[in-house]
Amino acid sequence: MACAVNVLGLTGALMLPVAALASDYSCNFNTECYESEPCGESDFTVEIRSGEDKFVTDFGTFPILAKRETAQILTTFVHTDGAVYLMSAGARTARLTVHITDGPQTITYLGQCEKTG
Repeated sequence: MACAVNVLGLTGALMLPVAALASDYSCNFNTECYESEPCGESDFTVEIRSGEDKFVTDFGTFPILAKRETAQILTTFVHTDGAVYLMSAGARTARLTVHITDGPQTITYLGQCEKTG
C-alpha cells in the first residue's frame, strides 16, 4: 500500500504545470560589443517571463522558442523577424548575443541576471 501512495504522490507532482516550476528573471547588460569594434557601456535590459514564455526587451516582447533552466544556468533562444537572441545566464554573469539578420550583424552583451519570481 505504501508503494501505491508514493506512486500517486509522484504522479500528482509530475502533473504540475511547467510554468509553476519556472522562475522569472530581470537582466541588465552594462557592456555592449558590436561586431569587431571595441566594447562600450550599455544599459540594455531583458526580462524573462517564464510563466508566459516571453522575452521582453526595449525593442519588443517576443515568444521564447526554447528555454533550459537548471540550478546553475538559464539558457533562452528567441527568433524574431529581424534578429535571433541567445542568452546564457549563470550565478555571476550573463551573456546575450543578438544576431541581426540584416547584414548580418552581431552584438554581444555582458551583464547579470537575477531571479524576480
